[in-house]
Amino acid sequence: MTGLKHRLSSDFVPEWCALGALALLDAAWAAHIHLTFTAAAKDFLILALALGVAILLRATTLRRGGLMAEYFALTLAGSTAICALSYLCLASAGPLVDAHLMAMDQALGFDWLAGYRFVQDHPALSALLGLAYGSLVYQGLYFCLLLGLMNAKQQLRDMFWLFLLTGIMACAGALLLPALGPSHFYNIQTDTGFVPVMQHLLSGRGLNFSLSGMTGVVSFPSFHTAMALAYCWAFRKTGIISAAIMTLNIIMLCAVPFFGGHYLVDMVAGAAAMLLALAILRCAPLLARKPIAASASPESAAASGGAY
Repeated sequence: MTGLKHRLSSDFVPEWCALGALALLDAAWAAHIHLTFTAAAKDFLILALALGVAILLRATTLRRGGLMAEYFALTLAGSTAICALSYLCLASAGPLVDAHLMAMDQALGFDWLAGYRFVQDHPALSALLGLAYGSLVYQGLYFCLLLGLMNAKQQLRDMFWLFLLTGIMACAGALLLPALGPSHFYNIQTDTGFVPVMQHLLSGRGLNFSLSGMTGVVSFPSFHTAMALAYCWAFRKTGIISAAIMTLNIIMLCAVPFFGGHYLVDMVAGAAAMLLALAILRCAPLLARKPIAASASPESAAASGGAY
């Protein structure tokens, strides 16, 4: 019975506790500003399945499969909590600062409009950048599979905290420095659809949103930039995999201004957020990295050591 209890224990207790606290904050904030999130039972189906698979795999001693399933569930729940927080932050934000951000771009010598037109005039380049920009979810899934198979629990924890910390910083940016982005500044119609949602949030009227229909509403700092750098860090020392991920994310960074509707200073701030999150990860006692051998079996430690 003790062995079964040990197998069924969570690998991410501090992380689930942090998400619980964030969910409570979201709920209290939403009630305070009269913003409502609606959800149907099917919206929680994937999360419930992932947790169920995690429990089943652990009960049958397939610990690595359980680790992958639980980390997937953790990141799925975390994404929802961070998205909800970004909506709350933007709905509570003050005046837009687009003019200031554009002025900073111009001071840096960055011509967003010229870059956008160049990308639009080269369909092959536009397609490549679009694929790279949309790869973030797939990078997350691959990271979950690869590191789960390696039983690299600490590396999974590290990546989750980078995701959570940079996400919170991005939401804080939406609250303190709200912006609709250069596409709106230049009155360019795009098919991304996030600008109307941002305008709806800023209007303060009819704040009723579906959890399953949430989209990105953060401009400064760029969350995509932070995550591109975070995955470069997370996949380090994995040989050819690291080189491929780094190449993909360099292309993604080139796509961020035009496919994510970001100013260049958004990206600079996103990089700074990633570095700050990494510094917190290294220094905070609860989040500090532990030796692999202390949290894994000798076999998994050897496997992790070979890849890292």
